[in-house]
Amino acid sequence: MGKPLYLTTTLPYVNSDPHLGFALEMVQADVIARYHTLLGDEVFFNTGTDEHGLKIYRKAAEEGKDTQAYVDEYAAKFKGLKEKLNLHPALHFIRTTEPRHVAAAQEMWRRCLAKGDIFKKKYKGLYCVGDEAFIKETELVDGKCPNHPTMEPIEIEEENYFFRLSAYQEKLLAYLSREGVVVPEWRREEAINFVKQGLEDFSISRTKEKMPWGVPVPDDDEQVMYVWFDALTNYVSTLGWPCSAEATQGKPEECLFEKFWMNGFTLQLAGKDQVRFQSIMWQGMLMSAGLKTTDTVLYHGFITSGGQKMSKSLGPVLAPLATAVANG
Repeated sequence: MGKPLYLTTTLPYVNSDPHLGFALEMVQADVIARYHTLLGDEVFFNTGTDEHGLKIYRKAAEEGKDTQAYVDEYAAKFKGLKEKLNLHPALHFIRTTEPRHVAAAQEMWRRCLAKGDIFKKKYKGLYCVGDEAFIKETELVDGKCPNHPTMEPIEIEEENYFFRLSAYQEKLLAYLSREGVVVPEWRREEAINFVKQGLEDFSISRTKEKMPWGVPVPDDDEQVMYVWFDALTNYVSTLGWPCSAEATQGKPEECLFEKFWMNGFTLQLAGKDQVRFQSIMWQGMLMSAGLKTTDTVLYHGFITSGGQKMSKSLGPVLAPLATAVANG
């Protein structure tokens, strides 16, 4: 038996039904979870749903639904994949609207703020709603985000909080210099090259007036967290963080963070377009908060349809739930 294994997929955005691309990631993770279980390793297998952000707020409004009711409906569909795909019985499910996650995201904020890595400034830039991220003009392809070529970037100008990612350039290069932190190897080289080009501080909040659907920023009633800062924290909130082994004596199920994250082997699965978010931004946040960085992030390719990435935002998609019903 080896170290306890912490295994997680990314959290899919609940702006539509599950598609086959995410089902693939789930099955890949399930194979790894079952293999390590057969070896006798303790496994914590995590998935869930990413439920905040402008894209979801707009989609709920388009359908004339209350935002919470909207995410409840779609979260149930994603949770239903466990039974439909016959996934590992020990699979855990975290929702970013759960109180335990909100508390963890706010604690992550407070720790990064205490480190001096959060500051406020006015900013103007192009924003891709599909990625829920700002994008440089030099990254545009024919005036569009390369990940969402059918969507027009929007210009945003407001005062937000920023994370001082630039302060972690050397530490991130040192982290990425270790073989195995990113698989496959050429994705690790991609991450290293991205960091070497120079890291920019990134926005981690939005004004509540323009985007009211998000985790409240601690001690600022006018701002909510940028969806990526909030969502990435799920990887530790699902383990009960913030907590300590000493604080949960007699109730180990309430805090598995020390066992599986700090003292175990952490393995994250993600799509190939996630390198910047998972292996750079998230690792910088962990460093700032004083937490262990991820041992390995395994990146996979896309299922394509009509020559392009299968995506809920872009279409066309194949829905695993509908397929299961049709074949039932």
